[in-house]
Amino acid sequence: MTKSDRLYGELKNRIIGCEPGSAFYSFRTIMNDYSVSQATVTAATRRLIDEGLLKPNTGKEMEITDEVLKYRQDAPPVVCLAMPHWQSDWYTFIEHHFFDLASELGYQLEVLRYDWRVGAPESLPQTKIDALVLVADSQKLTAENIRRMNQYRLPYVIFARDLAGIAVNCVGLDNEYAGAKAAHHLIELGHRSLAVAVSQPKSESIFSRIKGFRQFCELHGVGCEVIDCDIRSGDFSPEKVYRVLRERFAAGRPDFTGLFTLCEDSASGVYRACFETGLRIPQELSVVAIGQSWRLDYFTPALTALGTDISEMVRQTIRILKSNLAAASQLDYERKLVKPQLTVRNSTAAFAAIK
Repeated sequence: MTKSDRLYGELKNRIIGCEPGSAFYSFRTIMNDYSVSQATVTAATRRLIDEGLLKPNTGKEMEITDEVLKYRQDAPPVVCLAMPHWQSDWYTFIEHHFFDLASELGYQLEVLRYDWRVGAPESLPQTKIDALVLVADSQKLTAENIRRMNQYRLPYVIFARDLAGIAVNCVGLDNEYAGAKAAHHLIELGHRSLAVAVSQPKSESIFSRIKGFRQFCELHGVGCEVIDCDIRSGDFSPEKVYRVLRERFAAGRPDFTGLFTLCEDSASGVYRACFETGLRIPQELSVVAIGQSWRLDYFTPALTALGTDISEMVRQTIRILKSNLAAASQLDYERKLVKPQLTVRNSTAAFAAIK
């Protein structure tokens, strides 16, 4: 351990016992009290400034910040929400729910934006962090990313992912149930020939949604066609879905009367293909998607969708993290799946109403 490391530790212990807004020692005082050089003081205080515990004033002294409150014995845990640096309504939706529930569930939130191309943060903020929540792109999360998360030696949960068979805490959507629920809704309306449009890059989550949909159809003697739109990571899915379905619908009215598309983003491609080929929704084709965006009410007709209960997923995530923080030793890893909620709008109708 270097001199600056030892000084950093001793100064940090002093700071934690002080009140926010109070003045801390000047460089000269620290040099005299600890018999160290100015370079050593600079290195140690720089770390404390980077952690947000100190801020330089215009004079020679430094000021203690509100960050010290996070170190109080009764302070709520600090949860770092690590999200891909990528513009997305879905990521914004998640962030808002974590912020909205922080006071109720008793945690403080720090948000970290990491390079979406690497799948997991390569470093963490130097501020106090007690636990981690990782929101990861389904195409980017690898075994190397999991090893990196383990190296931080903090409790963590992979959010909005179902990682069955992997030794990590995860909270996600029950994707098989989602697929089955979509099929159930269409079959309950009297449809007996259905299709699922593979409208996202292939992943375990997507395969699970398709599996649930197909199995429910099979159990009820209903035909099910899988339309692969060949979506790959980085593709603009609405455009690809539109082109595949437009070609299909232009050749004639489809055999199926109900269509399940795997994400709300691609639904606009479905709608455009139907509009340009004269296929009416829901009179000739009922459409159901997975998604919860406010925009679904503004589709014409409004889009029936299975929405993720984000609030419940946040609650389960914080419960797992707090259990791990309170435990004296490593707990068994937990996999929690949350069932989606169906919101019926105008894009689905009873088969008898189709003319």
